[in-house]
Amino acid sequence: MQSILEMIRKEFRQIFRDRPMIAIIFLVPVVQLLILSFAITTDVKHLKLAVVDYDKSQVSREIIRAFSQTERFDIVDLSDDLKDIDNQMRAWKIQIALVIPQNFSRDLQRKLYPQILLSVDGVDGNTAGIALGYAQAILLNIGVDLRTPHYLTAKGPSNHFISMIERMWYNLELDSQQYMIPGIVVILLTIIPMMLSAMSLVKEKELGTLEQLMVTPLRKHQLLIGKMIPFLLLAFVEMAIVMTVALTVFGISMDGSYLLLAALSLLYLLTTIGLGIFISTFTHTQQQAMFLAWFFMVFMIIMSGFFIPIQNMPSLLQGLTYLNPMRYFMGIVREIFQKGSSLIYLWPDTLLMTGEGLLISILAVIKFQKRVS
Repeated sequence: MQSILEMIRKEFRQIFRDRPMIAIIFLVPVVQLLILSFAITTDVKHLKLAVVDYDKSQVSREIIRAFSQTERFDIVDLSDDLKDIDNQMRAWKIQIALVIPQNFSRDLQRKLYPQILLSVDGVDGNTAGIALGYAQAILLNIGVDLRTPHYLTAKGPSNHFISMIERMWYNLELDSQQYMIPGIVVILLTIIPMMLSAMSLVKEKELGTLEQLMVTPLRKHQLLIGKMIPFLLLAFVEMAIVMTVALTVFGISMDGSYLLLAALSLLYLLTTIGLGIFISTFTHTQQQAMFLAWFFMVFMIIMSGFFIPIQNMPSLLQGLTYLNPMRYFMGIVREIFQKGSSLIYLWPDTLLMTGEGLLISILAVIKFQKRVS
């Protein structure tokens, strides 16, 4: 432990003396342009919709048919149980639920202002608002005219009236910061550990100190542990600062467990640091390490769902996102922040993220040992 502690002390001194090195390379903008051209779109498509039809009338079937005939919505569940909506929305199986009450068509004929309930996942306020707009547009197209923000009147000679209730879940005010800032936390926990771990080892090569370390009594695992622990500590300090600012300055709410967030963040940080070490084994200069790390970061950020919903991307790019550990951690952090989700809802993403992290770390250790042998 004394050798590891000395290594950690040396790393902290070296990190605090080091200044970021900037390299302008033309290949990265080209790759970014290609990825952005395919990935970025302002449309929201294939919103996962659950329908609860208590009426089972010709009118309700017409409404369901109208929602099924557009690419805006994918009806993933037709149910008679309203209680199941909460579990499905927490598990991210649905994003919006349409509830048609019993006797809807009868009340419509009697001009009794029947209500249609739209329950929307408001974690992403922008998507939720667009989803409500799409739903209202569909109702307009099948013969409904919007009169006020909450009441819809049917067109035609019968002059029937429909009242539509909007209920926003998890992000009642549709605050975009509530959705974006947890994503920024993920990005910061990716950039600094990956960049520092990649450039630190390469700098040791450039200065010739890596060879000096290898002839000391330090073993390879002690060297790696001494390199990784400072980055882990710095990343947790950074996370604490960012979350403090988010909670105090921006008024972001944290509905989940801090302990669960810290534990899953540790798993993700081991992944990003392992990726940084893996990058360092392929590069010989700090400029090369910075370029390669930046390339990986751009890919990870764009393909994580931070800016653009993954379901809006082409099928090929959607498949590539499964190779991105940030995809899973982005969803985990947003779920913990906004929904207060427990591990029972997060274990699929946690398992996949941990598996990819272990694979990356094992490859990094093997490649590093071969490189320094």
